[in-house]
Amino acid sequence: MELFGSYDVVVAGAGITGVVAAVAAARSGARTLLVEGSGVVGGLVTGGRLTKPTGVVNGGIFRELIDRAAGYGGADAATRKTYWGAYTGTFDAEVMQRVILETIAESGAEVLLFAQIVDVVQDAGRVAGLRIRTKSGEKLILAGSTVDASGDGDVAVLAGARFMLGRPEDGLTQPITSYFRLVNVDFPAFAADCAAHPDDMWELHLPDRGGARNEDYVLRFNMTGFVERIRYAQSDGFAWTVPKDHLTIRAGLIPGEVNVNATRVHGNALDDRVRSRAAIEIRRQAYVTFDFLKRYVRGFENAIFLDVAPVVGVRETRRIAGDYVLTEGDVKGEARFADAIGLCNAPIDIHEPGGDKGVMIGVGSGYGIPYRCMLPAGVRGLLVAGRCISVDAVAFGSTRNTPACALTGEAAGYAATIAAARAVEPRDVPLAEIQAALRGNGVLLGVPDDDAVLVPA
Repeated sequence: MELFGSYDVVVAGAGITGVVAAVAAARSGARTLLVEGSGVVGGLVTGGRLTKPTGVVNGGIFRELIDRAAGYGGADAATRKTYWGAYTGTFDAEVMQRVILETIAESGAEVLLFAQIVDVVQDAGRVAGLRIRTKSGEKLILAGSTVDASGDGDVAVLAGARFMLGRPEDGLTQPITSYFRLVNVDFPAFAADCAAHPDDMWELHLPDRGGARNEDYVLRFNMTGFVERIRYAQSDGFAWTVPKDHLTIRAGLIPGEVNVNATRVHGNALDDRVRSRAAIEIRRQAYVTFDFLKRYVRGFENAIFLDVAPVVGVRETRRIAGDYVLTEGDVKGEARFADAIGLCNAPIDIHEPGGDKGVMIGVGSGYGIPYRCMLPAGVRGLLVAGRCISVDAVAFGSTRNTPACALTGEAAGYAATIAAARAVEPRDVPLAEIQAALRGNGVLLGVPDDDAVLVPA
């Protein structure tokens, strides 16, 4: 088999987790390869239009990306407050794509797209690389350390790691979704309609000033609600076939542009047929939602359907069993850990598996994410980062969000670099060195007796 290359650090998956991990490793001096099966770099934050971090972006490389996007006029870098806590403002997906590509190039990391991972390479029971399939055939990649940032835990499972899936009572997972975009929305009329129905709003964020022009709302409008509006439409005979009882809508970068979160397809996204069906059904639901908005919400009378995000939004699949399982009690109890690699305030955000409802539960000042959650039990030479870290089903509602994913990605990048340079296991990397690298890049760790806070009172 042809050898594609030998690297200090190989990162599997080019979503925000993998991007941050690869940049961290390459900046630290590691020869780094970022491998992605699709043609999209940035995953859901670019191709999926997941442009509002659910939680505060806690320093580090992700914060750099948002600040850089703001420098291009494509992000609201401010910390905003809502009913469940605080979050970092929104950004434009294409501007974020630009700054991600620029940052990767500057770091020196290599990117390989359209490469499917088919197996792991093991050396005496240790993950030592990956087998990939490309248009030119199967190839071999050797790695000093490997980071699984695939979201689904693909590499870890190929290496024999145990995993958890869905709710413990029935195994159901959170539904699949995709954002879609509309343009030519009359924002002043839309905002007035929302403001006139406060009892039907879970949250409503309007511009700090102005409001007479569409331009005033760019990256500054966000709402969640319309439970009663949807019920009214159903009583009025409208065929609301979307299994969701509310909408989230936020303003984009183009005046009059909205990004809509409404679609919901139930099923296990690891099932080939389910994932394929979801990509089709999501579009049907987007068209229904568009028709609903045009008929029942002011400001959408002349709206135009622009597109559906090309990357399907998979919320939940495998959670890899690690040296520690972060629990619901840890997250709700604002736990701190000696091996914490980041303080996270992302809410417990659960879209009801099998149902039409959702909950957002604040976690107060936040909790520390233990490094041990990134170490797959019984597997050597591998770190997991992002959506597939070791957590229980409720804690996952928080850690699946992009601020948490970026924190674990950055920690994995530093840890993998140290492990490769010293030819040691990720478990044997001095924790103090990982934490020092994170602190040096502005990350608040979430360790005991640390009174640092993400949002000043």
